[in-house]
Amino acid sequence: MKKLHLLALVILIMFGLSGCEKNAVTDIATADVFIKALTNDQGVTVYAAVNSVFSYNVMKSATVVAPDGTQSQLLNYQNAGYSFYNEPLSTDYLPTIPTAGIYTYTVTFNDGTVSTYTNSLSNASILPSTVTLRQTAAGDSVYISWTAITNVDTYRLEVKNGTTQVFYADGLADNNTPKKAILNVGFTKNSLTSGISGTYTFTLTGFLYESSDFTYVQATSATTKQIAL
Repeated sequence: MKKLHLLALVILIMFGLSGCEKNAVTDIATADVFIKALTNDQGVTVYAAVNSVFSYNVMKSATVVAPDGTQSQLLNYQNAGYSFYNEPLSTDYLPTIPTAGIYTYTVTFNDGTVSTYTNSLSNASILPSTVTLRQTAAGDSVYISWTAITNVDTYRLEVKNGTTQVFYADGLADNNTPKKAILNVGFTKNSLTSGISGTYTFTLTGFLYESSDFTYVQATSATTKQIAL
């Protein structure tokens, strides 16, 4: 199973940690893997496997062994010990979908306990959307438009000025019948920029879930565009 993870879920877990601490199970973690797709600078759709391990108990380290035997050390998110993940490099993305198979995770907890977990990767993937950014003629509003992704369940939209996040929305969905071929989100320029000029980066991520309860992710795809405001 593939749990929705990375930054959004990590934040939820960390905020909910104090309230769930009494019910936490000692030295138990969940390991997940799914396919992420994006379009590279040459306009080619490329793919990489994303791995993550999270727990309500502090972990010292987490490693993963892919089906081909390649072993990787996962990164400790914010050095907190509750979440480990890999952020694929540009060289990790290939035109071919990662090989389906069993990924094996070794987790070392803070108390020295070592546990092993497995998770299977399927070959399911979703294509990145085509994204367009534009300002109105008056320059007072900004719109992002994107082509709907086939089979996608929800979208996440993040906007940054440099490294500063200025907008974040998760769980965006098209509830129209029939569904729209093109989707749009608009902002007033001042509400987005607060009067600060710069190059703004819009990242649109689509999520395909394994089931209708939206708990487990099967695949994601991401498209990034920039605009000077």
